[in-house]
Amino acid sequence: MPLLALPFSLINPFFEELIVRAYLMTELRELTGSVTLAAAASLVLQTSYHIYYGWAGMLSVGFIFIVFAACFMIWRRAFPIVVAHGINDLIGYVRLH
Repeated sequence: MPLLALPFSLINPFFEELIVRAYLMTELRELTGSVTLAAAASLVLQTSYHIYYGWAGMLSVGFIFIVFAACFMIWRRAFPIVVAHGINDLIGYVRLH
């Protein structure tokens, strides 16, 4: 079972960061004209579906997502955030197995 989680840990950051961060923030920014609202919506959505980590875990990844949202807000580049998220997931994978 642990080996099956490895591909998920490698692919998941692409989906999360490209859809929930880059696409959502870009569209909301265009619709509302507010980069702050776009970042906040992305942060709330992405943090909320990590509730399976428990409240403390969800809030702790929320702080990481604040950094990711700020980086995307400033540079508007998704790839560095995908890489950072992937590294974070791999560290968690290694610690658990």
